[in-house]
Amino acid sequence: MKAALFYGGKDIRLETITTPEPEPGYVQVKVHASGICGGDIHGYLHQPDQPRLPRSEGHELTGVISGLGEDITQFQVGDRVAIEPTVPCNDCPQCLNGNYNICSKLRHIGGVQRGGGFAEYMTIPEDNAYHLPDQLSFEAGALSEVYAVAVHALSRTSVQPGDLVAVIGSGPVGLAIAQMAHIAGAQAVMVLGKPEQPLQIAQQKMFCHTINVDRQNPVEEVKAWSRGIGATVVFEAVGGRANTLQQATEIAAKRGRICMVGGHSASLTLHERYARSKELTISWSFCYGRRDGRKEFQLAIDLLAAGKLNPDPLITHQFPLDQIIKAFDVAAGREEYGSIKVLVLP
Repeated sequence: MKAALFYGGKDIRLETITTPEPEPGYVQVKVHASGICGGDIHGYLHQPDQPRLPRSEGHELTGVISGLGEDITQFQVGDRVAIEPTVPCNDCPQCLNGNYNICSKLRHIGGVQRGGGFAEYMTIPEDNAYHLPDQLSFEAGALSEVYAVAVHALSRTSVQPGDLVAVIGSGPVGLAIAQMAHIAGAQAVMVLGKPEQPLQIAQQKMFCHTINVDRQNPVEEVKAWSRGIGATVVFEAVGGRANTLQQATEIAAKRGRICMVGGHSASLTLHERYARSKELTISWSFCYGRRDGRKEFQLAIDLLAAGKLNPDPLITHQFPLDQIIKAFDVAAGREEYGSIKVLVLP
């Protein structure tokens, strides 16, 4: 099969490798659509000091069951599926309590031997496959994980009817959270981000107010938008090296709620006295787990299938597998291309 192998940084090679066969408890999936995520982009932009052994990447994907290992009970060849990429141990106290997203042994699907989303085929544990409803396209279903992250964020920090919600970050996760906030009954949603094209999409297709952080003062704009109150709920969905925690405390209302969703690679700071004097509640959100006994990944699929969430505005670019380097260039070049979610179609 054809597969993109990642040797570190921008060294991506399309190679022909052995098609993985499903072992007991695993299914083989013919990949139809796979999204490039923020972690993929981070790896692409940071060249390692030494060459690495090749890796298979791509974990936001949909496809069709093309092979069955032994002891498979939930699927047949030909079933359409969306793939949850996280694999917990299922034995630790967190897993047994439904919080498998914070399992200390949590790992991701994939690897050269089992393939990845940026390949024609991959094998996964049966429990990581979810039936993809017929009314959802493969492209839309590839954003199931993005929306599962948003579902979990709102379970960590609830949005109530009448809340003024600010979302820091105009990438896929930020815009997914903005959609979820509307569903939860927010009075209004403000998206803070850059560049201009994602903000235009948020404004024109998602009915959000927007702030371009390169051109406007976020604190003053949120103050004016909220009539001096501030945002009653703030979601941070940027991550990286930006000190967005401080910004979140500045735009939050008194007794406001802040949820940190983005993964940060640098230390975060804030004025403790300032946050304390507002009596802010700050929480963190990581991946997704269970809500009221139901897997949040399945809940995201259900919301997409019901038409309550619309992934179409988030999908800005699509490329075939043999153009994967161009796909990564576009995904990493948000300022130049205005990209939000870039899909690879093997």
